[in-house]
This record gives sequence, structure tokens and C-alpha cells, in this order.
Amino acid sequence: MELTPQMADYERKFTDAGEVRWLPYMMYFHPANYRSTVVNTDCSGFRYSDRGGIRYSVSDRAGMHSGRLLAGSSTVFGIGASADRWTLSSRLSENDPRATPWLNFGGRSFNSAQEVILLALYRHLLPKIEEIVLFSGFNNLGLARQPARNRLEHGAFFNCGQFFNAFSSGPVAGKRKGWPLFGRARDAGPPPRMADQIDFAADLTLRHLDVWRAIAVDLGAKLTFILQPLAGWVRAKGCPQEEALFAELDRVGRFSAAYGDILHRDVCAAYAAKLEEGTKKLNVNFVNITPIISETLQPDQWLFVDRIHFTDWGHEFVSKLILDAI
Repeated sequence: MELTPQMADYERKFTDAGEVRWLPYMMYFHPANYRSTVVNTDCSGFRYSDRGGIRYSVSDRAGMHSGRLLAGSSTVFGIGASADRWTLSSRLSENDPRATPWLNFGGRSFNSAQEVILLALYRHLLPKIEEIVLFSGFNNLGLARQPARNRLEHGAFFNCGQFFNAFSSGPVAGKRKGWPLFGRARDAGPPPRMADQIDFAADLTLRHLDVWRAIAVDLGAKLTFILQPLAGWVRAKGCPQEEALFAELDRVGRFSAAYGDILHRDVCAAYAAKLEEGTKKLNVNFVNITPIISETLQPDQWLFVDRIHFTDWGHEFVSKLILDAI
């Protein structure tokens, strides 16, 4: 925690053993009305963005009549940022020369189905939306490793192994704490072949992206899908701070143990190719931001706090690349 002390706040309140709210339809969402120096949420659990000292959110728009929407999972929510003003949505708002600010529409640990459901449930709170950036794609790929009985027609979700086990053995009594983030049913067997994982994740992502496309058309908003990066996709070896953090994460056995082969750059290329082909058919703008980051990032620049979430500087850096790409 010496390198990333802010992560303690996320661990206390925004993991499965924290104060995650179990909600109908979405499964889970962030604590509502949470306050700290690191992260603050509104009455619905959306994180605040900050521009010029003015904060705003989906449920607390501070007089905002129109906005831009940054949607996705935990990277969009801002895991890793030391304060609300350092999330991607805040940095986009600060760095975008256009006057319209960006709302944080991220949901921690969401797959693409949950991202769509979040939009369906909270669309009524949105102002006029001029543009949507869906910064996503990794969770579907990581969850494609789940056995077919967990994936079913609409894809697996985090904690699905424990969820199905609990309901197959009778009613669930109360809130279950401590479910591991990368939870997996016992005796699940080996994961599918990587090519099959990529095909499944790409099909699922594109299926749900088509719903975003339809809603964006109805809203009159421009839509861009950006495939979020992983540290191993960006460069083979991180800066010294990253390597120290990755070694500690490997020691406690979380990310690389769960995802291993997904971290290779050829997986990014194959997955991005599938998504690009599909987005062309949907007439949706697609950006694979990984090679853009790779071409720009210097060896000593500290981008990641873990293999998927950014430092404060990383949010600032990536926000500018997003604005250039869209």
C-alpha cells in the first residue's frame, strides 16, 4: 500500500467484502451517498466527476442541462484514482475544450449486460446526452473463461459461481460477505480455448453494443466503443512501480492467477480485430487504445496501479488520448 495508499479505501468499501449493495436486476452496485477523501458517490451510487471544483453526477447534476457519458466498468468508475478529480470522467471534463462535461457512468465489476441494464434503469436521470464513450471490453473476455453452465446465453458475471450454488441449494439468508472477486464454481474444469473465449466475448460485447447503438440513435448522441487496455497489452515490462505492484499482486494470487493467458499482446490483437469487424457492421466508431498508448508511453512513466486500473497520471494521460481518438 506504500505506492497506492488510496487503494485501501476501495478495498474497504468497493469490493465484495465491503459495502456493495445487492440490487434487483443489476446484481450489485456501489454504496450510495458514500463520502471520503478518495471517492464519493451520489444517492444512486454513481461516482462524482469534478471540473473546476464543481462536482456533478448522474443523480446530482448541479444544474447541468446537457452532458457527455463515459460508461463502462471499474476503470471508468475510477479504481486507482486518489480522488474524484482524477478519474477519467473528471480528466475528460477538464481537458475537453468543449463546454459540456462528462458524467461517470461506470459500474465496478460489470459485464456488458450489466452496463446495458444500468443504462436502462437510470436513463430517466440523464440530461440531454451529446456523446457516449463506452470504455469497456475486458470483463467480458475475463468472464468468458467461466464454464458454459455459468455463461448461459447472456454471459457470466462476477460471483456467478457462488450465486448459482447458493440458489441451487435453497434460499439465501442475508448478505454474503467475502465472495472472491474472481469467484468460480468448484470442479469447473479447464477454461475454454483462448480462441473460443475471444469469440464468445466479442459476440456478447457486440450484441450489447447494438443496444447502446439503438439508444444512442434515440438520444441523438454520438457513440464510440473503446477497448480498454491491460498492462500486459501495452508493454511487456512495466515501469519500476508497476513491476513492484504486479509482483505483490502475483504473490497474493489474484489477477495473473485468474487471467494468465489473457495478458498476452496477441490476445489483444485478436480480440480487437473481432470487435473492429463487428463495430463496422453496426456503424459504431471503434478505438483500440492499446497501440495508441504503447506508441506514446515512455518506459519510466507509471500508468497502472494494477494490471487494469490507472494511476492519477494515467487517467490524465489516457483522457487526452481518448479526446484525440474520438
